[in-house]
Amino acid sequence: MAHIYATLAEANDYARDAGSTTFAAESALIIARKLATLEAVSRRIDAWCARSQFGSGFGPRLGTNVYDGQSESRLYLGDDLISYTSGTVAGQTGGPGVAIVESTDFYLEPASRAQKRWLRLHGLTSVTVGAGYRIWSLLGSWGYEDRRVTLTTLGAAISSTTATTITLAAAGSPGMTLLVDSEQMYMTAGTTTATVTRGANGSTAATHSNGATVQRYLYDAAAHDVCLRLYLRRWRGRDAGADGSDGGGDVPGTIPREGEDTILRRGLGQLRVWGTG
Repeated sequence: MAHIYATLAEANDYARDAGSTTFAAESALIIARKLATLEAVSRRIDAWCARSQFGSGFGPRLGTNVYDGQSESRLYLGDDLISYTSGTVAGQTGGPGVAIVESTDFYLEPASRAQKRWLRLHGLTSVTVGAGYRIWSLLGSWGYEDRRVTLTTLGAAISSTTATTITLAAAGSPGMTLLVDSEQMYMTAGTTTATVTRGANGSTAATHSNGATVQRYLYDAAAHDVCLRLYLRRWRGRDAGADGSDGGGDVPGTIPREGEDTILRRGLGQLRVWGTG
């Protein structure tokens, strides 16, 4: 489950003034279809921006990236590294890995911006380049940024790691990725009684106390805007029958004139990775 760059409430408001109120009583089927559209355009954004070879996007993913390499001291990550946890470099596939520690053994580059895309062994310790084939294994938080705000608190404890219904003290919206303690949850339905996918984006499902802080993730403004624009184009195309369906009559049938490639190019050109830098 990867991050979605706009919520259902935001998408409804974007489609029509006060749309989140107008469409508050939508059926579960329509909610699911709208979330599927938001997810599809979010993945389209990720693919066009080409920032990650590992499925990371504009919100954090916890996981291990594994790389093949030769006898080089500088490794291109093919991903945005938010924070490094631990890692090893091994001389051969399946061989013993030597632990590498940030600053002690290597630096992350570029130093001038938060999105780290290179790892450089500086050769000042026993971890050196050597010769031959190398396997790198790096555990960390990957993605463009880790930005969040406090949404509310839990209105009841979560006593099970498999529970998929949680209680919020104030309303959330489907499409939000929430953070409670260190667990990410993706909200698929509800407002204060929310249906969630547990342990999202590589995090671990856990129990949580009543009153625990609930944060929601925010995303780069350009990615958020383009997500809404692509969503509106696809949803209105569906509503007008332009995609071969009958349409649901939720919003006017006029389809935005700009094509998706134009919207992506104009809105996200500054975020696309064009090479290996």
